[in-house]
Amino acid sequence: MLALLKQAGIVSGHVVDLGCGDGRWLRQLTGARFRATGIEQSVTLAKYARAVAPRAVVYVASLHRTALPSCDAITALGEVLSYLPSAGARPTLEGFFNRAHRALRPGGLLLFDLLVGGPPMNYQTWRAGRTWAVLADVREDVVRRRLTRDITTFRATGGGYRRGHERHVLAVSDRDRVVTALQEAGFAVRTSRRYGRFTLPPRRLAFVARKR
Repeated sequence: MLALLKQAGIVSGHVVDLGCGDGRWLRQLTGARFRATGIEQSVTLAKYARAVAPRAVVYVASLHRTALPSCDAITALGEVLSYLPSAGARPTLEGFFNRAHRALRPGGLLLFDLLVGGPPMNYQTWRAGRTWAVLADVREDVVRRRLTRDITTFRATGGGYRRGHERHVLAVSDRDRVVTALQEAGFAVRTSRRYGRFTLPPRRLAFVARKR
């Protein structure tokens, strides 16, 4: 990721990470002497991010409802822009691209990945360790262009297990429409199946958009 910024001529300045999660990317940014701001909707993840990247600034907010600060680059990694809100109107990518364009300096970079169309994904999977297990049921509604992940977790707690459940609903995007929307917002854009040497999972596509 740092190499992609460098290729765009961005070796210093301010980077805003949307959906910053546990803060590992923020830590890499501050370690490379960038000024870093994270925006994270989860209070719990924001707490982790502040501990992992103490030199970054982390806000608890929705990336679709908070003002984007002036910056040199914006990142949204791990399908962040594909996630649909649990309530309220569905935000548009076009609106976000316009906001990002206003926040970026000339030549600034918008770097993100999305879930895009392809063979339907319907499957179950699981992973387990000595004290935990994670089970996922994935179903895609091709007509509505939505993918739903139901995730059930088990964690050992003394003499038993604590069970948790969460549901993730993602929009399935069309590659050509996203490219067109970025261009109309004022970006030059290219797509890739990888970030440097890291290959994205099936049906994930990276967008590297440079503000004209």
